[in-house]
Amino acid sequence: MPSFFSEIGEFFSGIWQSMTDGLLFLGGPLDMIVSALDILITSLVFYFILKLFRDSRAWQLLRGILLIIAFAFVTSFLGLNTISFLFNNTISILAIAVLIIFQPELRKTLEKLGRNRLVKYISPKDRENAVDSGTRQLIESIVSACESMSKTRTGALIIIERATRLGELQSQENAVQIDAGVSTTLLKQIFYTGSPLHDGAVLIRDDRIAAARIHVPLSDAYHLRHEFGTRHRAAVGASELGDAVAVVVSEERGTISLAIEGRLFELANADALRSQLYRLLVPEGSGAKRSFKEWLQDIFIKSEAEKLEQDAAAAAEGQDEAEEAAVRRMRRSHRTKSAGLLKQQRFGLAAFSFALAFVFWLYVQVTIDPVTTSSFNVPLTFQGVEAAAEKGLGIQGYPVSDIQLTLKGRTELLNDISVTDLTAFIDVSGVDQAGVVELPVEIETDTLLYTKTETVLPGSVRVNVYELKP
Repeated sequence: MPSFFSEIGEFFSGIWQSMTDGLLFLGGPLDMIVSALDILITSLVFYFILKLFRDSRAWQLLRGILLIIAFAFVTSFLGLNTISFLFNNTISILAIAVLIIFQPELRKTLEKLGRNRLVKYISPKDRENAVDSGTRQLIESIVSACESMSKTRTGALIIIERATRLGELQSQENAVQIDAGVSTTLLKQIFYTGSPLHDGAVLIRDDRIAAARIHVPLSDAYHLRHEFGTRHRAAVGASELGDAVAVVVSEERGTISLAIEGRLFELANADALRSQLYRLLVPEGSGAKRSFKEWLQDIFIKSEAEKLEQDAAAAAEGQDEAEEAAVRRMRRSHRTKSAGLLKQQRFGLAAFSFALAFVFWLYVQVTIDPVTTSSFNVPLTFQGVEAAAEKGLGIQGYPVSDIQLTLKGRTELLNDISVTDLTAFIDVSGVDQAGVVELPVEIETDTLLYTKTETVLPGSVRVNVYELKP
């Protein structure tokens, strides 16, 4: 009984054979263009999906699974029967385990796909009309409150909903329903140390405070630094639950941070918070023209978190406090290295996505439109009879009326070929003397560039050439 990994080996062996024959890529010019476009779009889809998993726990698990599969494939190739038997009999269990392990990440990925990341480019006017001056007042109130609380080192966590509702947070038993307008004074009163509502987060929905004293599940993201406390992990956890922006004020250090898409960023000051909230909560004007390159970058390359990181790095370079010059140089060097690493990671992810899309395309081609053979009975004709007659030679009889032609190529292409598209002939124009002459059977077809002639039966025919009487 063939094993799973041996079948994979046979599949790639067949792919290699088709590639060496040159038949896998045979087709018309339009077919080649469609195939290239198919691979490109599939690469973008794989890149977008892998990018969603990149900063989550699932990314580490995915890498581990790929290493296990690669190791199992190597053991099968080397003939290590015991370990190969173990992997072959646990592959189905592993597939079910992957679904269970990845369940939270799959849910978050589907939520991200359903957000307005793509929709905002489809209907920008509707998105712009949904925002009024209340959002600007909301931002100014939050910025003013956070600036004041950072000076007094008052801990705070503010969660702002965007495209998805966080109803599970508001429906908590310990949550206090408020439904009040957002103001600097109210936020400071809620997070005042002596307030019964300060222990928890504030949920803002539709520019109003929906609830307070909300307990948010803490994030277990691996990239969080050890100095971040409970509020910071809760902020990241809130941004992982859905399309939300979380603002956190550190009680220990008085810093202001912002969490989005499962990543946390420490901001320089309240002005940096203001600029980021305007970018995240207020849509761009409909009159702003965007190039196609920027449109693709926003969708497939730059996430909101990466844009925020770039903005934070640019803002840090603009600081000119003399006493922090050395610290800024260290941070700037770290950010430069991080930016280079991000570019390398994106390039590596893009290359891996393309390779994955190409292999998947090969699998689809082999499965749906494999390379096969097809036989045709083609009438045999003679060409060059007039040229032979000018030499005083004639052809006596037609010993064979049909020949059997076998072509090799893509299934879909062979199905479209009919006998009328094929011509089998013997060229007698080169005959220059009488007698029995053996001439090869030649094939003419419009698809010779996209098919390979396997057999021609018979491959040659003997004809009797005689001299014409003057």
